[in-house]
Amino acid sequence: MRFLLLTLYAPMGSFGEIAVGERRMSWARPGRSAVLGLVAAASGIERTDEDAHRNLEAGLYYAVRTDAPGRPFIDYHTAQTPKARKGRTFATRRGELESGDLHPVLSSREWRSDACFTVSLWPRVKDAVDLDEMADALRRPCFTLYLGRKSAPLGLPLNPAVIEADTFMDAFDKRQRNTEEKEVLKYLRSRDTAPTRMIAFDHDAPGAGADTRIERRRDAVASRTRWQFTDRLEGVMDLEGPRE
Repeated sequence: MRFLLLTLYAPMGSFGEIAVGERRMSWARPGRSAVLGLVAAASGIERTDEDAHRNLEAGLYYAVRTDAPGRPFIDYHTAQTPKARKGRTFATRRGELESGDLHPVLSSREWRSDACFTVSLWPRVKDAVDLDEMADALRRPCFTLYLGRKSAPLGLPLNPAVIEADTFMDAFDKRQRNTEEKEVLKYLRSRDTAPTRMIAFDHDAPGAGADTRIERRRDAVASRTRWQFTDRLEGVMDLEGPRE
């Protein structure tokens, strides 16, 4: 079986827990919708192309390994926005600022600093997606990629690679890191006071181990255009033994 693996690292990142009012918190690891959004952006798929996003959602299995958990911190965020009025929209931020009726919006946003992950994607049905084409797009993305928010650019190239393996667990073991990734991980892990290593994956993914717990996340894409997501069951396994 063929698997597409890539590295996700950024000095700052955020992973979309359910947003409630002014509190915008983050999960400890990237969600399925975030990674598929990266793939779509790299491939040049617009948000309005619902069919293309639906095909990605239906065509791929997903798994993520936490290589360095990073550290959480809160950003007290202030912004000025115009008051909402029926029928009024703005094409640019400049247009908003020139509206003349701005008011402050306050929020608390959670981030993780220096977190690093390895992601695996593979077809739910043979030849349902072209992994080689996807890897090429991730090497030369059409749109700018970031880790959760636009102010969180990637700190390393994704280094996508297509690997032959029996299961996604075997694919993670076969992942070869380049020198730059090794140096970054060495530094990140030297700062970990309580290292956390785990693998999370679609609960119906074949090849999972026996020691799996099930968690529920709202990160399955229902509509990119309307920013709607549905619940998904995710298997989680804690990893033991020496790290890479």
